[in-house]
Parts: sequence; structure tokens; C-alpha cells
Amino acid sequence: MEEMVLQEKPGLFSRLAGLLTRHDEDEEFEEEMTSSSPEHKAFTLKSAARYTITVRRQIVSFEDAMAAANGLKSGEQQILNLASTEPAMRQKIVDFMCGVNYAQEGTWEEIGENIFLVVPANAYVEVAPATPRMTAAKN
Repeated sequence: MEEMVLQEKPGLFSRLAGLLTRHDEDEEFEEEMTSSSPEHKAFTLKSAARYTITVRRQIVSFEDAMAAANGLKSGEQQILNLASTEPAMRQKIVDFMCGVNYAQEGTWEEIGENIFLVVPANAYVEVAPATPRMTAAKN
């Protein structure tokens, strides 16, 4: 008669450790660990990509718009609040930022009155449809 071998079901920590382990570095790390002590297991964390969002609460001058444009060029998402900007300057800033956004092939969304979301090309923006309550508030 064959002898049955029981294997333990992996626990929550073991499953999480499997998700957070890089497989290409495991072999190298396991070799280092097994040479020092056999009871240690390899465990490394995956590094997450860092994404920067810059909120510009008060843009009142063209220098503030230049800072936002430079941030967009470096890959940072920009949220621009132009509510306190003079109307003539606001239009110049909007035109300038539209040009920068076009050159960067980014996404431009107006999320409120004189509040804009400008996103680089590597980010995806999903715009949810307006709820009936939101459309009623606009009317």
C-alpha cells in the first residue's frame, strides 16, 4: 500500500509573501541565505512605482503656470485651481497649459469651475458620467 504524504495548506502570510516576492531575484537571494543558514527563506518586497500629484491651489501669475508646466513635463499630474486668477490672466494660463498638455500628449479635464486636471500621457483618466443630482445642481 502506498503511503500518503500530507502537505500543509499555505497560510495567509505564506500566500502574501509569494505575492510580494520577486522571482528573478529569488534564486540569487535563496543561494545567499541557504549558504548561511538553511532555515531562512527568501523574502523580498516588490518596489511600487511612485506617482506624484501636484495640487496648485492658487495660480495667480504666469510663473505659477510655468511651475505647473515644468511639473507636467517631468511626469507629474497637476490639479490647477484658477478661481482666484484674473479673467484675462486665467485665459492666458489656460491657453498656455493647453499647449503644454498637447505637446506632452496628456489629458485635460475640467473638474470644476476654473479647476483643471492635467495629466501626462502615461496616466489613464476615467471620467465617470454625471449623476442626476450633479446635473440638477448645475441647472
